[in-house]
Amino acid sequence: MKTIHTLLVSSLCLLGTTSCQDFLDKEPQSALTANQIYSDLNRLEPTVDGLYVSFRNSKVAREGFTFYMIGTDEAQQGIKEMITYSSQPGFDYYNGQLNSSLDKISAMWKSKWPIINTSSLAICGLTGLEEKGGDEATMQKIRELKANACFMRAMSMFELAMHWGEVPIVDFPSLEQTDIEYTRRPLPEVWGQIFDDFTYASQNLASGRQTGPRATKGSALAMLGKLHMYAQVESGYRDFEKAIGYFEEINDGRYSLEPDYGTLFDEWGTLEFNSPESVYEIDYEPNDNGRSGWQWDMGSKTLGQAGYSEECYLGGWDVIMPTVYMYSMQEDGGVWEEGDLRRNVNLRYEWEYDGKKYTVPTDAIDELDPHIKKWEDRRVDRFAPDFPNVPNRSYYRVGKNYPMIRFADVLLCLAECLNETGKTEEAMKIVNDVRTRAWGGNLPADKKWTGFSKEQFRTEILNERLRELCFEGWRRMDLIRTGQFVKLIKERNRWAKESGTIEDYHMRYPIPDSEINNNSALTPDDQNPGY
Repeated sequence: MKTIHTLLVSSLCLLGTTSCQDFLDKEPQSALTANQIYSDLNRLEPTVDGLYVSFRNSKVAREGFTFYMIGTDEAQQGIKEMITYSSQPGFDYYNGQLNSSLDKISAMWKSKWPIINTSSLAICGLTGLEEKGGDEATMQKIRELKANACFMRAMSMFELAMHWGEVPIVDFPSLEQTDIEYTRRPLPEVWGQIFDDFTYASQNLASGRQTGPRATKGSALAMLGKLHMYAQVESGYRDFEKAIGYFEEINDGRYSLEPDYGTLFDEWGTLEFNSPESVYEIDYEPNDNGRSGWQWDMGSKTLGQAGYSEECYLGGWDVIMPTVYMYSMQEDGGVWEEGDLRRNVNLRYEWEYDGKKYTVPTDAIDELDPHIKKWEDRRVDRFAPDFPNVPNRSYYRVGKNYPMIRFADVLLCLAECLNETGKTEEAMKIVNDVRTRAWGGNLPADKKWTGFSKEQFRTEILNERLRELCFEGWRRMDLIRTGQFVKLIKERNRWAKESGTIEDYHMRYPIPDSEINNNSALTPDDQNPGY
């Protein structure tokens, strides 16, 4: 039995209550065939909407977000986490504890496949409807639904290909033939499907900026640019000139930088997809059903155990903390420059709550060291009683929106590609636009990038991306694609430096034993090298 294949059945009910209930209200689930579900336009629309719910849910908590960020030069685990749990230290140590039998690795791997399988079935059904034809309104609806399914499949496959390398491709010949071989495929084929999906999405998604859960054309264009930056060289898709073309296509006035960096992460704001900087945003809410849960991992144990139960918005478990490099000033060997306003938006340095200033108790170790502030959500706090729809206040139920693709990221990617193609002067001007906001709209002369060589730009753009995009989920992939994974993690991550065992093969996670043991198309020889 194939582990991924068995998710075809369960994935229908992993999409969210809307699509599942739609199916169940009409006929018993067991009576429906794939052809009935995925060739019916009335059923396909809630199915596609359900894909976005499933993608959002795949990013909650540790397996969806935290574990992809620890073990970098950006973030590492707190001391008590490292000494308390046997299943997590390997993510930072890069030793034998990071292995194919780890349940955390299995959970990370499995979270993507219901989305990929259901997207593939929807794409198959919608392609059939597209080929049959119809009136213009129906055809537009079919193409737009297919584009959204393509976008969701490509987003999930992009992450799998970056973190695991060669992975199975799910592409059903027909709704009557869904029993396919889930073998690992060569990188050109994997990235080829991702490219085709994003291309179709870029041509058929809705125009304009995002106004609800669904992506727009700009989201797909941004990801096509990223694809040509991030795809492994051996895939044949690494092409900076092509990336520039896609980034410039959306640098046409439809998006712009939010004037105030802090506004992007203000939980009291009313932006709700309306920020001019948001290219693709995931909607979370501070309640039981829509929460991200990230603060549970990012907050301080000292505040979390200070007598406020879980209702202190600063509380948590120190699962993920910034590295010393990430929170320090340049004069102290870190990344931050004097006057950069992003520093205090992204990081918490002071600990004051309920009229009390906290200092480090002897048994707290690093619990009051600098922490991640970016995703704190004051709406779940006990002292925010007027905020509605929070039935169980807890730092486990925080729910800021997640601007997964921001225009600032697009601009920095564009600048990096321009530098790689010999246009360093033009690249520096773009970076200075981003940096100007970081200094409140008035970039000091000594902070402007001028006169950089191509190599100097390569070094500095990685630091600039760290300052602008820290804790947004891109750092590990940035280190992989630039070949700086081992070097910078070994220098800046406390635990990786302590163990000294990180190697190039750690750029990929191991294929879970659960997949190899249950997928008849895989053998132990299919494991990633080194594991």
